[in-house]
Amino acid sequence: MKNIPFNKPYMTGRELWYIAQAHTNGHLAGDGMFTKKCHAMLEARTGTHKALLTHSCTAALDMAAMLADIQPGDEVIMPSYTFVSTANAFVLRAGFRCLWTSDRIR
Repeated sequence: MKNIPFNKPYMTGRELWYIAQAHTNGHLAGDGMFTKKCHAMLEARTGTHKALLTHSCTAALDMAAMLADIQPGDEVIMPSYTFVSTANAFVLRAGFRCLWTSDRIR
């Protein structure tokens, strides 16, 4: 059986060059030249006015939870097999009740 590596970076060949450019420009944590290029590319391809990037899926879920305007009593349905941060993004807003996909299957 072939193992599928978990969290192994996919390399296309120019990553070390890009890292060196980011280091030379002093922008290792975002909002540098590559962030601006990625914003422009996403905006052009999707036709959106503004694209936003986050440093992680957890941050993106937090942003989505804030923007969704979820109110007490609303339900958030998520897969039963996921990272804890999937639920935290919604539960930490105000203790919303999260339903796992397996909760209704009995």
